Amino acid sequence: MRLLRKYWMLLKVNWRVLIEYRVGMLIWMLANTLPLVMLAVWLSIAEAGPVGGYGPLEFTAYYLALLAVRQFTAVWVAWELDYDIRLGELSSKLLKPINPIHNHIAMHLGDKLFRMLTIVPIILMVMLWLPGLPLRHDWITVGLFCFSTLAALAMRFLTQYAIGLLGFWTTQSLAINEMVYAGMLMFGGIIAPLEIFPPALFAWTQYLPFRYMLSLPVEILMGRIGGAALAAALGQQIVWLLLCLAFYRTVWRKGLKHYSAVGA
Repeated sequence: MRLLRKYWMLLKVNWRVLIEYRVGMLIWMLANTLPLVMLAVWLSIAEAGPVGGYGPLEFTAYYLALLAVRQFTAVWVAWELDYDIRLGELSSKLLKPINPIHNHIAMHLGDKLFRMLTIVPIILMVMLWLPGLPLRHDWITVGLFCFSTLAALAMRFLTQYAIGLLGFWTTQSLAINEMVYAGMLMFGGIIAPLEIFPPALFAWTQYLPFRYMLSLPVEILMGRIGGAALAAALGQQIVWLLLCLAFYRTVWRKGLKHYSAVGA
């Protein structure tokens, strides 16, 4: 209960910050609209005929759902940790009675609420304007979509947090983060739906973490995956989430020892 009360206080503080800087937040959200750019590209290609089972409506539904997932799973904690470690700001935060990760979690949760209040009405209007979009809205599908999206957010947050903590040893942690983003760009479903990849490449993406950080929730919402395949994919997503958690905990523990050893 004490932790929940602390989270509530942190959420209120971070929500006030987000409201105060709402214009900056809106600009950052607009910078996160690459799916709309890719939608325009694929719509122009699909004019000549369907691509891998995707026509204009399928591409529109895919990138609309991807936009929502990408907004909800956006994280920036690696940049904050890099700043705190390089300038020694982390030292004062470690003196507080609560792990710094909780403040970062509260900040991101407040951000997600702000984003959903902004982006969901826009998506609903598009769905009303284009009622034929192949997006499923039964409760089971929506529930699985929400679960998978939350797992994707946790994966991205923990991965980026661990990468940010690599700043204990290297000044190139942000470069590593950009490499991970490049992988997600190519194999997370941003450049193109994974289903239209060549079969061998598509099979390979099933064993990489990037699909489970972005593409899987979209596949669920569109009904492109179900039954045993869906169960297996969710199982793999949970495994990757646990690996991300283990990665964070290992780097955090070893990083604190290193940070203390150098007298920060």
